[in-house]
Amino acid sequence: MRVDFHPDHFVVLNTLDKDILKNSLKTLSMHEALLKGMEINPEHRCVLHVGGGYDDKEKALEQFIHNWGYIKPGIQRMIMLENDDTTFTVKETLYLCEKLGIPMVFDYHHHLANHEEREWISDWDRIVSSWDHSDLPIKMHISSPRSEKEFRAHADYVDPEMFLTFLNEVKGSVPEIHCMIEAKQKDAALFQLVRDLKERGGLKWLDQTNFVVE
Repeated sequence: MRVDFHPDHFVVLNTLDKDILKNSLKTLSMHEALLKGMEINPEHRCVLHVGGGYDDKEKALEQFIHNWGYIKPGIQRMIMLENDDTTFTVKETLYLCEKLGIPMVFDYHHHLANHEEREWISDWDRIVSSWDHSDLPIKMHISSPRSEKEFRAHADYVDPEMFLTFLNEVKGSVPEIHCMIEAKQKDAALFQLVRDLKERGGLKWLDQTNFVVE
């Protein structure tokens, strides 16, 4: 089992507020201690969003880089960055990941909700390359919109067609990819997705949750 954390929304690394940054680093230090207590290597175990846009996203990205210099190397090595559904797009997140050597967690649903251009596959090789220095396989998030009206909200289950669209786009590009489900029904959503995928075929199942796209 792959153990990762997604620290709370108040962990913001591009903040201008020194107290918020101090408390964010304190929270991340607690995550590091917890991982070490579980005898898990903390490297690349905490997923974060870039942070606030503060009415100037370019400046906010540079503030992240500035604040990065105040973060001890052990905490830096824990962090992965994820594109979000309202502010920082795939390309903007990649800018930081490539600049600072941080792996990027691609969130497909977030991209569909927040993009400058809908097409994303041209950035896939860059996303994969951000994991070159990590011992862990590339990670992505999969979820589905609750409805067209509430597109950013997570649905109870994962739309199998949406997931298969993603898988067919990246087929053969990486030897292994870990897909974390973000759905309101949690484990039940996983079991339902497995049933739905098995009904559609085209996958070689290795066990109850792992498969190869044929």
